[in-house]
Amino acid sequence: MNNNTDDNNIDKDNVNTDATEEIVAEETIFGGTETEPETAASDAAIPDGVGIPIFPDNEASDEADEPDDKPAKKTHRALKITAAIFGAVVVCTYIVISIWFMFHYNYKTYINDIDYSFYSLDDVDAYIESYIQDYSLTLKLRGGEEHVIKPEDISLDIKPNITAKKIISEQNGFLWPYYMLKRKDYDLYYSASYDKDALEKLLKSYDSLDESKMEKPEDAYVKIKDGESTIIPESEGNYLDFDRLCCIIDEAIVKGESVLDVSESDAYESPELTADSEEIVNEQKELAKILEMTITYEIDQVSWKLTSKEYGDWISNVKGKWKFSEDKVREYVEDIASRYDTYGVPRNFRTHNGDVITLANTWYGWMIDVDGETEELMKLLEAGESTTHTPPFDCYAAVYHDGGDDIGDSYIECDFGQQHVYAYVDGNLVWDSDCVTGSLANNGKYRTPEGVYTILYKKTPAVLIGDDYETPVTYWMPFIGELGIGFHDASWRSSFGGDIYKNSGSHGCVNLPVSAAEQLFNIVYDGMPVICYY
Repeated sequence: MNNNTDDNNIDKDNVNTDATEEIVAEETIFGGTETEPETAASDAAIPDGVGIPIFPDNEASDEADEPDDKPAKKTHRALKITAAIFGAVVVCTYIVISIWFMFHYNYKTYINDIDYSFYSLDDVDAYIESYIQDYSLTLKLRGGEEHVIKPEDISLDIKPNITAKKIISEQNGFLWPYYMLKRKDYDLYYSASYDKDALEKLLKSYDSLDESKMEKPEDAYVKIKDGESTIIPESEGNYLDFDRLCCIIDEAIVKGESVLDVSESDAYESPELTADSEEIVNEQKELAKILEMTITYEIDQVSWKLTSKEYGDWISNVKGKWKFSEDKVREYVEDIASRYDTYGVPRNFRTHNGDVITLANTWYGWMIDVDGETEELMKLLEAGESTTHTPPFDCYAAVYHDGGDDIGDSYIECDFGQQHVYAYVDGNLVWDSDCVTGSLANNGKYRTPEGVYTILYKKTPAVLIGDDYETPVTYWMPFIGELGIGFHDASWRSSFGGDIYKNSGSHGCVNLPVSAAEQLFNIVYDGMPVICYY
């Protein structure tokens, strides 16, 4: 028992000694660092006598500092895998989208200018089919009138020129990115067949297409309004060219239009000249310049103005030129003659004793030369310049006033009833004398006519010649030329005035004493008024 125990103790000591030696050896070799069990076991297995290399401390340190590249390799590998997966996803996505675009229209696909981007074949086919089934054409006419033409009205049969499938076949689904940048347009139209006779009959049934109720268009033109040059705009009217209307309806159906605004088409006859036409604008400017003209009439103390408010109606455009109507000008001249002429017009006269008498028989007054004035006024109007103008007269009077008084304040007054003659100059009585006038015998054969006349001229001496006489006189002052009647001296008479004229009067002249005739001769002048009354 004891021996065994000792043996056991010896074994334990040996074991402990061996273990201690191993530990010491390890400490010596590795410089006192603790070693993992696997290393220690390996070292313990090294046979005796085999040398173990001892590394210096600095070499062990360098070996420990070298980088480990395993993590970097792992990262690089992960990136490759990620990129491959992403690329596969992109390719698959692109293929899926491309396949989708084989059955859908690409972006920026337009049909008849309508955007059909991303529409499916079925959508467009349904649209075309729906269009054909529901098609009708609305006509919009001038005046707001509308009419609807239905397929059954004209036996209309519509077929499209292109199908949805045909359109998409022209697109490559795999090139959809390209179509994102470029617009693609397609024209969809229809071939249509219909009963043209039925269409014409339908159109003619519309009240507005009754030719008798249509209004022809009117060109713009220039006219004078309130004395100003004014452009009257064109009138569109509503006159339709029936054949042209049928043509544009046919075009609308072929294009697939559902609304046809006829009012904006060329089916309506249009005016040739509009308010903006160069020809009209130039005419307006030219006329405006003419209308600035004013002609001021002056007849002695009376004046008036002829302006565009009056002569505007006389102007018309002839082949692009403004012309005055000679007939209108003559009418105006005749009108002013009727208003301003005083020749032969009955007039009132206040006698030397204050009585107011009316003289109907007058060979005196103003009388415009109508022919001459028409010619002169035409020239003035065509010249287009403002001016002052006095018309030519066939007969003149002493003066002219607004009231029509053309005798004035200087005149000869013959009171045949009193057989006395008066001379007034500037309203003052400057001379008077008894006289003997035409005899009242033989039923007044030589009676001196009453009236208003003028001194035609004066002459000294002169010879008076009649049917049965020839008499020399010293002072001759005629005032009725056709009858040869005037003032003159009558040296053969010894008395004047009274009732001599009733039975022993003259042949019509006004006989005066020689001295009185001389004085009157020095007073009168050509055109001086002579007023005669009983």
